[in-house]
Amino acid sequence: MDEVGRIFGDVGLGQFHLILVHPVERGDYLAVDDEVHGHVLCQLDDLKRKSDLEFERAGALGPTDEASVHQSLLGVARIVGYRDDQGVVKCPTVPFRPGARVYRAEEPLIAEVLGLKRRSNSGAYVGLLRNHNLRVELDINQLVQRHVSVLAKTGGGKSYLLGVLIEELLRHKVTCVIIDPHGEYGSLRAASEKTARHARFGVESQGFARQVLEYSPDVTLNPTAKPLTFSLRHTDPRDLLVFMGLANVKTFLGPLKQLLEQVGAANPDYTVRDLVRAAELSEGAILETLHERLEYVEESKLLGPVGTSLNDLVQKGAATLINLRGIAPDVQELVVARLASTLFDNRKKDKIPPLFLVIEEAHNFAPQQGTATCSRILKNIASEGRKFGLGLCVVTQRAARIDKSVLSQCNTQLILQVTNPLDLKAIAQSIEGLTDGMTEMIQSLPVGTALVTGGGYHTPLFCEIRPRATRHGGESVQIVAA
Repeated sequence: MDEVGRIFGDVGLGQFHLILVHPVERGDYLAVDDEVHGHVLCQLDDLKRKSDLEFERAGALGPTDEASVHQSLLGVARIVGYRDDQGVVKCPTVPFRPGARVYRAEEPLIAEVLGLKRRSNSGAYVGLLRNHNLRVELDINQLVQRHVSVLAKTGGGKSYLLGVLIEELLRHKVTCVIIDPHGEYGSLRAASEKTARHARFGVESQGFARQVLEYSPDVTLNPTAKPLTFSLRHTDPRDLLVFMGLANVKTFLGPLKQLLEQVGAANPDYTVRDLVRAAELSEGAILETLHERLEYVEESKLLGPVGTSLNDLVQKGAATLINLRGIAPDVQELVVARLASTLFDNRKKDKIPPLFLVIEEAHNFAPQQGTATCSRILKNIASEGRKFGLGLCVVTQRAARIDKSVLSQCNTQLILQVTNPLDLKAIAQSIEGLTDGMTEMIQSLPVGTALVTGGGYHTPLFCEIRPRATRHGGESVQIVAA
């Protein structure tokens, strides 16, 4: 191995300082030859240059005086560990010696300690370890069992990364339901154009048209989708109040039940229009409010005589897109609330296969402040869904605005560039093992590179995301032609 520096100063069990004789980048992997355990893997967490140049002397430097400045390149390295005879990653219990040589770690040691092995049956290949030709494969069982968050600032590449993840789930025949507020993921049907990056990452272009289903509450806005409706007759009065946006159950539940019984006695196959007419003919302030909100429900087109069949909506090994492009935000909340409740209830009864529920723009559906109609059920799924084989993936560009009880339940995080201080603070508080150096690196990550925590790995990894096998549907609209 190539020597890059020497350890100096006080040496702890978790980190050490080193003076570098050859330049390395922050985040690079290093190795120290321990007397007892052999090569121990470390990672450069911070880097700075120290010199003897003082302020007064700096102002007097001439064009040829730079060589007279004495300087040193110093680093702080975090100890990752070694694998013992039982394959367990451990850290040395005795600090390294000051003066010990530090080497650039070779790929076999990196792969062994980090656990970068090929998981053909349960691995989701998302990219390569930064600056190395080592595949990063997330454990799919852990993704579903322990929940996932995809975090990035606007334009950071979160939709692209989610597309990569869904491709891998479809390859492994994992059932998915995707809440798609902007209609971005229909492109999973079509193969991407092959590029040099595809060859470098070993990715073949491929479409998943046979495995992608699409539904929408408004097929006039989204003509590639089938209509999504819920059965009025199978909607509990309390749920109907949710569709109507009425939170005061005590005031409205009794009158609504009476209205339903009255209309149902006259016509067992009643529609929302029938309820609207009946409420219009009734008197009183409560019935006037019910009439107004029932008209709103009728306009949303969410409730019909016969709802979309759950067996059609959730098919084993397929990804079902719930295309909400152009749908009003309050209607979107209703759709997510009813759909998430139905999936959770039927999964507990084992009536549908284990599945992965993906929520794009999750800060709108489970906000940290304020309320959304679907907040409660998403919190329930985050805390209890794993017991019943219902995995949750939340995707957001505002980590500080998503409910902390939801975010904290996500044990696998895929983090692209984030610069907002509040979002960085929320991320740092929700992830164990994230160092200050890693938090700083998140702010300057290039597009296409992510910090991966969890997913079967015991330490955070920086991963260069592989190219999409399918066409990316989340490009920004060009206002002025280039």
